[in-house]
Amino acid sequence: MIVVNDNLPTSMLLEIKVGDTIGNDEGISGVVVNIAIQETDDFLMLIFGLQEGGQIMTKKLRQVC
Repeated sequence: MIVVNDNLPTSMLLEIKVGDTIGNDEGISGVVVNIAIQETDDFLMLIFGLQEGGQIMTKKLRQVC
Protein backbone atom coordinates (compact mmCIF):
# COMPACT_ATOMS: atom_id res chain seq x y z
CA MET A 1 0.00 0.00 0.00
CA ILE A 2 1.21 3.50 -0.85
CA VAL A 3 0.61 6.11 1.87
CA VAL A 4 -0.47 9.35 0.18
CA ASN A 5 0.06 12.74 1.81
CA ASP A 6 1.23 16.25 0.90
CA ASN A 7 4.84 15.33 1.80
CA LEU A 8 5.11 12.56 -0.82
CA PRO A 9 7.18 13.74 -3.82
CA THR A 10 5.12 14.78 -6.85
CA SER A 11 6.96 12.27 -9.04
CA MET A 12 5.79 9.41 -6.80
CA LEU A 13 2.20 10.70 -6.77
CA LEU A 14 2.17 10.81 -10.57
CA GLU A 15 3.32 7.17 -10.71
CA ILE A 16 0.18 5.94 -8.89
CA LYS A 17 -2.13 4.18 -11.34
CA VAL A 18 -5.59 2.61 -11.43
CA GLY A 19 -5.51 -0.68 -9.52
CA ASP A 20 -2.92 0.45 -6.93
CA THR A 21 -3.86 0.29 -3.25
CA ILE A 22 -3.38 3.59 -1.44
CA GLY A 23 -4.16 5.05 1.96
CA ASN A 24 -3.70 8.27 3.91
CA ASP A 25 -2.92 9.40 7.44
CA GLU A 26 -6.65 9.68 8.24
CA GLY A 27 -7.30 5.95 7.86
CA ILE A 28 -8.92 6.11 4.42
CA SER A 29 -7.66 3.42 2.06
CA GLY A 30 -8.70 1.44 -0.98
CA VAL A 31 -8.04 0.51 -4.57
CA VAL A 32 -7.73 3.40 -7.04
CA VAL A 33 -10.46 3.34 -9.73
CA ASN A 34 -9.90 6.81 -11.23
CA ILE A 35 -7.49 9.71 -11.01
CA ALA A 36 -8.25 13.39 -11.61
CA ILE A 37 -5.58 16.07 -11.84
CA GLN A 38 -6.45 19.75 -11.51
CA GLU A 39 -3.75 22.27 -12.35
CA THR A 40 -3.50 25.96 -11.57
CA ASP A 41 -0.58 28.38 -11.71
CA ASP A 42 -0.04 27.87 -7.96
CA PHE A 43 -0.65 24.18 -7.30
CA LEU A 44 -1.36 20.69 -8.59
CA MET A 45 -4.33 18.86 -7.02
CA LEU A 46 -4.51 15.08 -7.38
CA ILE A 47 -7.79 13.36 -6.56
CA PHE A 48 -7.76 9.57 -6.33
CA GLY A 49 -11.20 7.93 -6.52
CA LEU A 50 -11.42 4.71 -4.53
CA GLN A 51 -13.32 1.50 -5.25
CA GLU A 52 -15.41 1.85 -2.10
CA GLY A 53 -16.68 5.29 -3.20
CA GLY A 54 -14.28 7.43 -1.16
CA GLN A 55 -11.49 9.63 -2.37
CA ILE A 56 -8.07 10.83 -1.30
CA MET A 57 -6.91 14.30 -2.30
CA THR A 58 -3.45 15.79 -2.11
CA LYS A 59 -2.28 19.27 -3.04
CA LYS A 60 1.24 20.06 -4.24
CA LEU A 61 2.48 23.64 -4.50
CA ARG A 62 4.29 24.45 -7.72
CA GLN A 63 7.93 25.41 -7.49
CA VAL A 64 8.40 28.88 -8.98
CA CYS A 65 11.94 30.05 -9.71
